[in-house]
Amino acid sequence: MTQPQIIAGACGYGVWPTNSLEGAVACLDTPVAGIEIDVHLTADGHVVAHHDYRIAADSSRLKGAFLDAPGPLLRDATLAELQAYDLGRVREGGAYARRYPHKIGLDGVVMPTLPQLLEALAAAPGPRRWIFVEIKTDPADYRESADPVALTDAVLRDLDAADWAAHSKIIAFDWSLLRDLKARRPEILTAHLTVPDAMKPKVTPLANGDSPWTDGCDPRHFGGSELRAIQAHGGREWSPHISDVTPERVAEAKALGLATGVWGVSSAEEIAAMSALGVEVLTVSGPAWSA
Repeated sequence: MTQPQIIAGACGYGVWPTNSLEGAVACLDTPVAGIEIDVHLTADGHVVAHHDYRIAADSSRLKGAFLDAPGPLLRDATLAELQAYDLGRVREGGAYARRYPHKIGLDGVVMPTLPQLLEALAAAPGPRRWIFVEIKTDPADYRESADPVALTDAVLRDLDAADWAAHSKIIAFDWSLLRDLKARRPEILTAHLTVPDAMKPKVTPLANGDSPWTDGCDPRHFGGSELRAIQAHGGREWSPHISDVTPERVAEAKALGLATGVWGVSSAEEIAAMSALGVEVLTVSGPAWSA
């Protein structure tokens, strides 16, 4: 049985500060194949790693105090303004802290840029590692996210400057972004993220009934099959949450020539179960990096 590629999700967000340079360095000292990050574009043109469109209140401190409410939109703030926040700890007793009891708190952790993370990858021992870049845009409402073309262009700029495009994969829930990327840079690997089944009822459809995320290739046009929709969209890899993975869906992906890259993996038992199904890629929160 071929072992899946193990990627540290959001720089090992189950253990280290999420999307942090410190987490990336720590994960690259383990036998992972690479790291995954979420990216946004600042008002002054920097690609930064952060999950939400705003500074998250429960994992951000300003002058030593946790925020009472989410901070500014990343797209409206400069890099210097964003790096004033310390992102190294989560609020005690909060939902995030309860979910990740093994999370390590650090002080002085600032939002990293993509070039800084690429420098860490270049300095890591052993073979060249991968970086999976989730471009965070919202086709249902672009008012909070960066312009998708501008953000993608900036990501490509940084990957090319570091000579890391050949060891990168662009992933996105916004399939229109992946279509645009394939047309311009077909050599760059991509993966189609899919909204978890449990969250689909929260997605407001377009006037024609399609999901805003699927760029005209809604599964309802393909017998309800997300896999066939991804294939029709020109995709190469289906990237579901682990809760959506079944033997039947993985078998369907293989039959359609799609790889399967699962996210939301958090334990050795889950790694073993996904490996047994023949899943090719696992994005793991840590601390277990193998079955």
